[in-house]
Amino acid sequence: MISATVVLLLAHAIIPRLRWRSAAERHLLWAASLAMAGMLPLLALLVPAWQPEWAARLGDAWPSSLAALRPWTSVPGADVIVRTTGIETTVWDAGRWLMALWMTGTAVALLLLARDAARLVHLARDARPLDDRRCQEVCRACASQLHVSRTPVLFLSRRAVMPMTWGIRRPRVLLPAAALDWPADRVRAVLTHELAHIARADWLVHLVAQLVCAVYWFHPLFWTAERALGRETELAADDEVVGVGLEASQYAADMVEIVRACRPDVSSRAPAVAMARAKHLERRIAALLLPGANRARVSSRIAVVTAAASALFVLPLAAMTGGEALDVEVRAVALPPAVHASPTSGLAPATPTVRASRSGEAAGVAREDAASPPVIEEYTTPPLYSDEARRRGIEGVVTIAFRVDERGSVADARIVNGLGGGLDQNALVALRQWRFRPGRRNGTPAAMDAEVDIEFSLRSEGINELIANDMATLVGPGVTPPRVVRTSSVPLRAAHANGSVVLDVVLQQDGSPRIVRILRSLTPEADESAVRHFEQWRFSPAMKNGVPVRVRMNAEVRFRD
Repeated sequence: MISATVVLLLAHAIIPRLRWRSAAERHLLWAASLAMAGMLPLLALLVPAWQPEWAARLGDAWPSSLAALRPWTSVPGADVIVRTTGIETTVWDAGRWLMALWMTGTAVALLLLARDAARLVHLARDARPLDDRRCQEVCRACASQLHVSRTPVLFLSRRAVMPMTWGIRRPRVLLPAAALDWPADRVRAVLTHELAHIARADWLVHLVAQLVCAVYWFHPLFWTAERALGRETELAADDEVVGVGLEASQYAADMVEIVRACRPDVSSRAPAVAMARAKHLERRIAALLLPGANRARVSSRIAVVTAAASALFVLPLAAMTGGEALDVEVRAVALPPAVHASPTSGLAPATPTVRASRSGEAAGVAREDAASPPVIEEYTTPPLYSDEARRRGIEGVVTIAFRVDERGSVADARIVNGLGGGLDQNALVALRQWRFRPGRRNGTPAAMDAEVDIEFSLRSEGINELIANDMATLVGPGVTPPRVVRTSSVPLRAAHANGSVVLDVVLQQDGSPRIVRILRSLTPEADESAVRHFEQWRFSPAMKNGVPVRVRMNAEVRFRD
């Protein structure tokens, strides 16, 4: 919503100051601004993520994972700061309540729009086709003058309604009962105004704007933009009336008489474009009587250029928010697996295929025909992206060589082919949490060296995030945060390392941390030292309603060279 707000703020700051431009051109700009602001959240999910260099430098100076978090526990003099980010709970949190509130508001706004549409239908049913010869001839002449391909159907209401129009394939114009007694010039002015709306497809623009405002009902800038769009709609139609040769002063007098004699039977939100409303009358008359005003139409060339410029503006803006939307929204999307593996079915990532390495053959554990390599029994933690790797768009395969002993424990894991950007260490973090069935030689469990390829793909990051997050929600009230019970005796050592490693951690119900990934990498040595150091910490469990719960947290491990 930040990008949509920026678009609408720019529109509110710029468009009202373009007084030397015509109302039709300002109307086009308001319509383009509303369309861009309304489509930005959807486009952010569809376009690839992009981050300019200045934003990357800002992200490095102020990491997003730490931006709004304060430490809730620390040890005096320690180089580790822990911040809670989420808890595992089944109760509704603030995010769900806000989503429910948003959906309720949208439903109410749509119901109000449907109510006004029902009133319009009732008003149309109560009217009769207008077969007056004079009005029909004036309507055909105005349609030809304004190049309207579909001549509208005229209806005469039994009430003193405001003249209005709606529809696309079969446009309709509703006139009040007094229209039969109007002078010829007033009939021509009113029909020219309504046919101008039809020629400019104002009804469709009005309806789409109402639907956008119903979706973004909580955002005041959408509503103020919609009202500005409606004002420019009427001013542009008035310019068309003056453009066909009618006297501006007489048209202004006719409009005042119509507003006095007629009443709006439907609200301004109704899916119809009414000719005049009292609250806009003063501004419209002032614009009609302004000498030398720009009353130009919007040419096809200007419309195409505006559409192209809007696309060039909104697509990079949507891409800049795409990475943010990926972390939150993509969890509901079925994505391909993120691990180089044998074919499997379902949404869960495929289990990587482990192969015996050449070092294993040299040790005499894989040369014999009866030898079989170790197999992953439980794929508990998928490999996840670091902030730097996601920002840089790094993709590829990390190859890890390791040793599985007779009990299935992993030891001596090392990177054979890496990608950098924190992905190598994240692959090691994931591998160490998998459970292995040991390799066998002649039917007997045997220690064996092996290798595994772990693929990182931004396209499949979302499903892995979903698995790792365990549907953790934001921390809510009533949670007793955990406290440090024991720190680590493993020293923090890394040559030429000066900075912080940020770990993404799930604190189990028993107070033991399970490191999920490296959020921010420093050096491979520092990353490894930070993981080894923090996994020895122990906490008191977080409590919610007297029950231990799992807690999602960040741990910032600092190194000083």
